[in-house]
Amino acid sequence: MRGFLTTRSSRCSVVAVACAALLSLAIGTASAGDGVDQGDSKTTDTGGDGTTYYSHVTYTHRGGGAPGDDSKPVRSSNVNWTPPVCWYESMTPEEFKSEIDRRYISAGQSRADTVANYYNQVQSKMNEIKYHQGDDGSWWVLAWDQHALERNDTPLCPYNEGWLWQGPNDPAPPLPVSPQVLAQAAYGQMTLPTRKVDLSPDAQNQKVNLPTYVSFDRALGQVSVTAQVGPVAATVVAVPYSLHVEAGTSYADPASCDYTFGDANGGYKVNSAGADCNITYRKATQGTTYPLRAEITWRVTWTPTADVQPGGTPMDDGFSDSQQDVQVQEIQTVNR
Repeated sequence: MRGFLTTRSSRCSVVAVACAALLSLAIGTASAGDGVDQGDSKTTDTGGDGTTYYSHVTYTHRGGGAPGDDSKPVRSSNVNWTPPVCWYESMTPEEFKSEIDRRYISAGQSRADTVANYYNQVQSKMNEIKYHQGDDGSWWVLAWDQHALERNDTPLCPYNEGWLWQGPNDPAPPLPVSPQVLAQAAYGQMTLPTRKVDLSPDAQNQKVNLPTYVSFDRALGQVSVTAQVGPVAATVVAVPYSLHVEAGTSYADPASCDYTFGDANGGYKVNSAGADCNITYRKATQGTTYPLRAEITWRVTWTPTADVQPGGTPMDDGFSDSQQDVQVQEIQTVNR
């Protein structure tokens, strides 16, 4: 037996008349993620709530730079990439019965009579087939990643079957949870440090025709996120690879430069002193500022494991950026 949703683009597996209210209730009571820590693993977990089944996905964040660094969600080099918002997770007949019972009770408690009546009908039909207890196969239930739903750019779920039974000769669900799916989910939960580059001369004391050296005096470290559902896991690792710097004005020559990160005692640093390219401002700001922008390219890989392992499969590069205002002055000369 298959349970169909009312609309293919629906974001929750309830009938349309109560969808918005129940999803709002569910999001309001589910736990949220912690973001990036500074080296220790932290996990967050979600579960069923309301009449929507949230995936029991655990995210573990590691790394993220030095204390005081700001972090933002990774920006993918693939402009068309979006994180998975839903997938199918397997349940035994006993687990599926408990899930249907939970939804029925939840709908009744929230006085969503139409939804409660719907799940009452589902219970009656399932009792006729005894939820396939004793049969070879598995129930697959559409599960929602509540963490992905919190993003403003979350896509709509493309599946309209709330659940389905897969017997020995039945086709697999359209997107069963797998390491590949969880790798994409972990990528979507990654946040990267947006630390400003160190400048020499400093940002408030830039000089016309004097090269601007950029560096990270404190090394950046790798960032990783593990997504796990039961025994299925994937770990995504991001390593800083290159730095692109833009002067923020056409009154600079060169107006942009690129550098490669080097290893530094387990971290990664950049120092452009002595490099062939260094931004050089040609005109003073005269009471205003130029917005110097720095963008880090992160090389991203993944492994089908619950911890960081070498030799991962490449994913789309990620970007993080920062901006700071610089003041440029004329070099003062002394006439004797």
